[in-house]
Amino acid sequence: MRTAVCSVRLQQKFGAILFAALFGLIALGSAAQQRSILLKPEAVFDGEELHRGWSVLVTGDKIAAVGATVGTPIPTDARTIDLPGQTLLPGLIEGHSHMFLHPYNEA
Repeated sequence: MRTAVCSVRLQQKFGAILFAALFGLIALGSAAQQRSILLKPEAVFDGEELHRGWSVLVTGDKIAAVGATVGTPIPTDARTIDLPGQTLLPGLIEGHSHMFLHPYNEA
């Protein structure tokens, strides 16, 4: 009987340790995903105007800020990627398609 009680307690302790370890790994993973990247292109097009001297701050998988590089709060641990000669269109995924131009059997 005593062995069964010890076995249950050991299983409970092991389960608690496993839960804590998994929770810690999940927390580390979400913190890593929140890393910030500052994109510094030649220009940023906002859909209406071309802006020179602007940057785009991406935190995790979301655009956190778009605007003049000077005056934009940038996290100290942000990775900076310079994009000389490039124009960035933040948020644009696909701006032009012809879905029904060709029949499906040609694709």
